[in-house]
Amino acid sequence: MALHLFWQEKELPTLSQRELVSTLLATTLLLILFRILISVYYQAFHPLSQFSGPPGAATSRHWVYRVTDRGFPEEDFERLHKQYQTHVLRIGPNELHISDVEQYRIIYSQSKPFPKYGTFYEAFNTPHTVFTETDRDMHKERRRLLNPLFSRVGVFKLEPVIHEKVGIMLKKIDRLKESQSINVYDAFRCLTTEVIMEFAFAKSANMLEENETTFESWFLTAFDAVSGSLWKLQEWPLVRKALYFVPTSLVSLVDPQIAYVARMLKFAESCLQHYTIHGNTTPHPVVFDNLSSVSYDFKVTEALDVLIAGADTTASTLTTGVLHILSSPDIHAKLRQALNNTEEPTGMQLLELEKIDYLIACVKESLRIGMAVPGRLPRVVPHDLLQPFVVDNKVIPPGTVVSMSAYTMHTNEDVWGPDAQKFNPHRWLRPESKGLDQYLCTFSKGSRMCIGQNVAYAEIIIVMAYLFRNFELGLPQDFVPPQRRDLFTMGYSQPGLPIHFSRLEKNGVRSRPLSLDSDITK
Repeated sequence: MALHLFWQEKELPTLSQRELVSTLLATTLLLILFRILISVYYQAFHPLSQFSGPPGAATSRHWVYRVTDRGFPEEDFERLHKQYQTHVLRIGPNELHISDVEQYRIIYSQSKPFPKYGTFYEAFNTPHTVFTETDRDMHKERRRLLNPLFSRVGVFKLEPVIHEKVGIMLKKIDRLKESQSINVYDAFRCLTTEVIMEFAFAKSANMLEENETTFESWFLTAFDAVSGSLWKLQEWPLVRKALYFVPTSLVSLVDPQIAYVARMLKFAESCLQHYTIHGNTTPHPVVFDNLSSVSYDFKVTEALDVLIAGADTTASTLTTGVLHILSSPDIHAKLRQALNNTEEPTGMQLLELEKIDYLIACVKESLRIGMAVPGRLPRVVPHDLLQPFVVDNKVIPPGTVVSMSAYTMHTNEDVWGPDAQKFNPHRWLRPESKGLDQYLCTFSKGSRMCIGQNVAYAEIIIVMAYLFRNFELGLPQDFVPPQRRDLFTMGYSQPGLPIHFSRLEKNGVRSRPLSLDSDITK
């Protein structure tokens, strides 16, 4: 009671309404003035003010997020390069996108590559993996541990697993082909996920057989959700950090897509735990056999990184290749003819398949047009360069974030000719085609190039050979190509790529049915 009387007698000092309005107005004006001054600085006085680009890009990182979130930013960047007539486009307050193909070998050098831009790679939520590591020495050590497994010799040891998983996929296709078209995009993703799980953890999740009548899988649903949230996690880092301490159930209420990131991390950890308990029970090497010296937390993030990289990239390239081959009767016929001389089982081994020139040309063209990672890979211009980094006769200041993309490299008409946007395997069969490999950047270049490129290359060759040697494939009559999206990896909207399958007739005789006991898995 006494306390109540005290507050009645002593009124707290308060601002009048007029003073409150004046304070709010002054604060608002200061914020507006600050924003104007920042905008003027970035557009007129910042070291990158000499480079052309959209005004919004110069003052805010949110511009590139909006463009990226629309679906395929590289097409927007190329259009803007032409609009501003420049090889150096400003796409952020401190970031430049470069379209001069000759600069690729400098940025992504084998001996002294520009360091990765950490802020970009933090969005993957997999710190200190062979993909995201920004420290040069730590990356070199992790790469040293893994290189033998992903070498060409290592892939030959893994090859029986690829044949086995392809056999399971083809047997299911053979069973379902009469009743429906088959979404090979999902089939390929289940296949490549199964291969990488066997390779990394000596474990199968039975994704190819998870659904009796389709190739749908809980993993693909989760993967699509994770991919769809990547740019959000990059734009709002606080949300990404909250995943470590906010319950998944609560995150699900806010954004179900982002919640899948936490669930995928738990799945990767469960795969690692399976390996930790059971060890390698297979005749082939396993990735984590070589990572015993790595801490448990770093093993978990490496496990997630391996799953994501191995699950989708090769599958999207295969999908693109099959789509373009089936869209051209001439290419389709030539590939079938080239494969018709192969004899199972020895003729379907990787060493033999690599001798089929037209098949390899189709694979390379699939890697070019169906680049698994089409977008930019940001790097930072070093301060210790022996000579300035110059593009379009302009010095790019050290500390600037720069990027190029596989899309830029693979659609350049000076390199590939006026049909650069066209799927044309013949370009790899010409006498001068040997020089084109230096511009094929599907797996990037230099010391930070994709460690899994040999595995991906083998999978694409083997899958294409089995498909076009054993089946007649056709697109549905009312087929509409799926929309492609840059989700860092190339993604396709559902229903993916539906294909009609029938038994391929050879010399008037339908080829024999596939069996898991047949030569295909031996």
